[in-house]
Amino acid sequence: MERLDAFAARLERWMLIVLLTVMVVLGLLQIISRFVIKAPIMWSEALLMYMFVWFSFLGAGLAVRELSHFEVEIFVVRLPQKIQKLLSLAVYAMIFAFALFMIWKGLFLVKLNQRQLMAMMPFTMSGPYVILPLSGTFMAIHSLNHLTGLFSRHHSEWRD
Repeated sequence: MERLDAFAARLERWMLIVLLTVMVVLGLLQIISRFVIKAPIMWSEALLMYMFVWFSFLGAGLAVRELSHFEVEIFVVRLPQKIQKLLSLAVYAMIFAFALFMIWKGLFLVKLNQRQLMAMMPFTMSGPYVILPLSGTFMAIHSLNHLTGLFSRHHSEWRD
């Protein structure tokens, strides 16, 4: 499971690097074309918006792996260790369930939007919605890796 998790994280990082690079270049081209050439690239704003959404969802998936999501631990750190471990299991189980929901509903939305065209571009709206099942898959892999790690690492401690 750890190898799949590491592979998914590498893939996410490369996708984020490519997206950010293209977003910066496209944003600069948009600024130059709008204010210097006085002929804006009409489709660039819509594409930048969709790319930002993709960037956010990919970052959210990677944040599950890196434990970078916002948390309030003021109460949790005062609980006994066994309860903290059970809470960690519950949290990652809920993240896994949410990831499965994202995959399920994301695939539904991809199929639903196969005929609707993007604003200013000749592509269907399925493209922007593909990030939902993709990000859900990454989140599921990362949360499942955390769950298996927590369960295998602490299983013997819980029996004591």
